[in-house]
Amino acid sequence: MARPRDHARLKFDLDRGVWAIHDTIAGKPWKRRTRHGREARGKAEAEFAVYLAERSRIEAEAKADAPDPEDPTNSNPRLVSLAACLSFYGLRQEGTGNAVLAGQHIAHLLRHWKGMTLAQVRGQACRGYVKSRCAETYSAPGSSKLKHVTASTARRELQTLSAAIGVWHREFTLTSRPVVTLPPAAEAHPDWLTEVEHQRLLKAAQGFDWLSSDVATREPYWTRVVGRGDEEGEHLPRFIEIGFYSGTRSSAILGLGWTRALDHGWVDIPAVTLHRSGPAEPKTRKREPPCRIHDKLLPLFREWREADLARGIDVVVHDNGRRILRVSKGFALAAARAGLDRRDIDGTMRIGNPDPKDDIGLPTPHALRHTRATLMLRAGIPPHEVGEYLGMTVKMVLEVYGHHHVEYQQRAAAA
Repeated sequence: MARPRDHARLKFDLDRGVWAIHDTIAGKPWKRRTRHGREARGKAEAEFAVYLAERSRIEAEAKADAPDPEDPTNSNPRLVSLAACLSFYGLRQEGTGNAVLAGQHIAHLLRHWKGMTLAQVRGQACRGYVKSRCAETYSAPGSSKLKHVTASTARRELQTLSAAIGVWHREFTLTSRPVVTLPPAAEAHPDWLTEVEHQRLLKAAQGFDWLSSDVATREPYWTRVVGRGDEEGEHLPRFIEIGFYSGTRSSAILGLGWTRALDHGWVDIPAVTLHRSGPAEPKTRKREPPCRIHDKLLPLFREWREADLARGIDVVVHDNGRRILRVSKGFALAAARAGLDRRDIDGTMRIGNPDPKDDIGLPTPHALRHTRATLMLRAGIPPHEVGEYLGMTVKMVLEVYGHHHVEYQQRAAAA
């Protein structure tokens, strides 16, 4: 994928204490951390030199991103390099919502598949890629804790490779199309919140800490948190309410405005419709169809809109008019304060199990989407309606949620 030369550089990441390679992919900043500390600058520079060499090769091949379709070498998998194929695919992702993620996948793929051709994409090579990637470590944004790359991440990267081969094949008709062997998909365990857990999470997001509950009534006792205001304010409670009642993805919620726009979603109160994306937004594989505003969410939208427009604010989830980029930190703190380490539905522990492998982690913002899908199925809503409302395929609804919640089969069971 072609990148401006003046953007590639090696910088020291003070947060993680390692050297990092900075560049620009599809016009957006891109960074890949090395595993070398300040004292190992020489090793970091060697890795940076390898990166520059790979980038130069990709740029050179990108100049021929539309070779003569009559050239027989374009159809021979033995003569087509993976770098050329991935570059060809990456250029066609520019300007789409998938560009940055595709660029990250391509960078990792090239590190492991450099110098190889399409004919070398075999099962053994794919399994070796997964093994090598799972041996690598990374640290999540805002954390210095190292984690191993998961097989699920390697699987998604190999899916990008498969997509790139497919694009090349459709353009030049390979004489033999390589098949990318994927590792088994991870078992789905979509966590979700009960109505009571949602109310506790909402209270915690408003700046309260759950101390205990009344033994007889089970009503929680709350105390106001002092000096812990990172997540306090209106934006996190608004985010939670919208996510819980609409099942909208985090990025779409944070992009919502009160008036119609081309580049982001908006809330159309007269039409009782939540437009999750704008008509001019880059299309991605993540569908964001409009949905009817939930009956319990509509009065909240009206109240928020009146207050915001009176202050000249056109952003739904905001911090004093400033658009919020992410809520993961505040959400995690609220989940901990709300006592969501234990699931109400079955009493199992989300974290703190004797065997850490049994931990599924505290609920994340995406759990609100799982929650809406689960509650709809438990209410007997047919899977195709759930999929239409949330922007999922029926196949995904059934595979991820259907075998856990079969309430929608009530009519079939009673027939």
